[in-house]
Amino acid sequence: MNQDDPGGGFVAPPPPPTTARRRLLGELLLHAGVLEEPQLREALATSPPGERIGQTLIRLGMVDELEVAHALADQLGLEFIDLTGITPHPLAVDRVPARLAERHQLVPLSLESGLLTIAMADPADVVALDDIRVVAGVRGIRRLAAAASDVDRLRRRAYRADAQQDAIEEAAETEEQDPDEQVEEQPVVKLVTSVLDDAVTSRASDIHVEPHARGVRVRLRVDGVLREAMDLPRSLGRQVTSRLKIMASMDIAERRLPQDGRAAAKVNGQTVDLRVSTMPTLYGETVVLRVLPRGADLVSLEELGLSPGSRDQLTDALQRPQGLVLVTGPTGSGKTTTLYAGLAEVSDVTRNVLTLEDPVEVQLPGVNQTQIESRIGLTFARGLRTVLRQDPDVVLMGDIRDQETAQLAVEASFTGHLVLATLHTNNAPSAIARLVDLGAEPFLIASSVLLVLAQRLARRVCDGCAVQDHPERKVLERLGPPPGGYEAAGPPRFRVGTGCRLCEGSGEVGRVAITELLAVSPALRELVMERATERRLSDQARRDGLVSLREDAASRVWKGEITAKEALRVTPDAV
Repeated sequence: MNQDDPGGGFVAPPPPPTTARRRLLGELLLHAGVLEEPQLREALATSPPGERIGQTLIRLGMVDELEVAHALADQLGLEFIDLTGITPHPLAVDRVPARLAERHQLVPLSLESGLLTIAMADPADVVALDDIRVVAGVRGIRRLAAAASDVDRLRRRAYRADAQQDAIEEAAETEEQDPDEQVEEQPVVKLVTSVLDDAVTSRASDIHVEPHARGVRVRLRVDGVLREAMDLPRSLGRQVTSRLKIMASMDIAERRLPQDGRAAAKVNGQTVDLRVSTMPTLYGETVVLRVLPRGADLVSLEELGLSPGSRDQLTDALQRPQGLVLVTGPTGSGKTTTLYAGLAEVSDVTRNVLTLEDPVEVQLPGVNQTQIESRIGLTFARGLRTVLRQDPDVVLMGDIRDQETAQLAVEASFTGHLVLATLHTNNAPSAIARLVDLGAEPFLIASSVLLVLAQRLARRVCDGCAVQDHPERKVLERLGPPPGGYEAAGPPRFRVGTGCRLCEGSGEVGRVAITELLAVSPALRELVMERATERRLSDQARRDGLVSLREDAASRVWKGEITAKEALRVTPDAV
């Protein structure tokens, strides 16, 4: 019976078979002018069982997900929604089971007066609407069209937050865990797993668990900036800390002294390596977990975003048979990442590559890595003496911290080994002065140091929402000109991100390396031999063509890669 027949009333049509629904979606895209008929036929012929036609078209590159979402919204008379910055209401999330939301690619957004609003990747899916209507028990359903990846991302976040809240409440009610209960089923274990899942999904480099007067704060460091993830009841602090210490094979009874350890966890089917550190504070132990990349996930020198000139000079130095290459900068500036990328350039079957690290952060295939253990006497200096008897071609040292280590590193690089090491200095010229201050012989420094790379990491402007920026005059004056001056740089392309689905509303996504590369020239070697001051070394480096950190940052601002404020945040002012 026709549903518009006034004599018979309304009769719900039966759910169409899967193939019919797929044809309907394809027809909608055809009518919207997004897709051509030969493309649709090809997609239908190659679409595997269980995959929606929209997913097939996106996978084949025939359309993008935004085109699919907008076409569906227009043809079905629905509203398209940008899910950036939206937080689903817990009451709405509770009405729709997580498995049902995942199966039908939807996320509940709100529930008002019995009306459930949902965002769907495929709002033409009438089977999904019937399932939700039965399970949720609501008066009506309001459909909104959204991009598939946005729906998936928000759905994961919504149900993860829901699961976290359930775990928090369950763990708070359970003072002691049942020893007979499966470990994976214990509330605090579920909570910790959920925190790790959130961190990995958010691309966090560090997880901070910090007890305070009123509770326990959990923060994630994403692209170098901390943001709050959740606030736990204070009663959960000891349970969460104990669980993390157990994972890292620490002494859970020792709460008065700092401890360090390593752990591995399964997150979404993938193994994640963690470096764990605890520190006693006024309100309990803080725990910081560094999320470590696996060897296969390391970035290359090209992916670091170095300027072409810096990358070429660094690559050339890494191919030398001997010498000292230094990477300098504060904690969190990407020194270790750069060194690992450099190791990937020089590591092959013809070279014996050894490392001395405190701690070993990433396990590298084909590289012999040694963990420094000062408690048992295995220091950098002692380890380096032994390593030099292991017939190395390349030696990576985690850090040069004292006179003995500095002297040994310089001597090793002088006697036929390529040595890569880090220092904590503000810029490249000061690294030379630092080696002299540590007591290394100036004539050895002058002969062995190949180059020094000072580095910072700056947040990159999101390409998805970038618009023209207009920095204040005083900001530009403090920033200064890019290399070669304003005229050589040409018209600026200042940009700033406004927030979108790609950057999840932050306006920035990922980071780029800001560098200052000092290649040791004959004139600079003469000054090192004379024990010249840092000022004289810097002046000579400038005459040799050194581009400072601030200038490199200014060039990135001119190109629209980073904002002027970000450049000022990560680079030191000229002195």
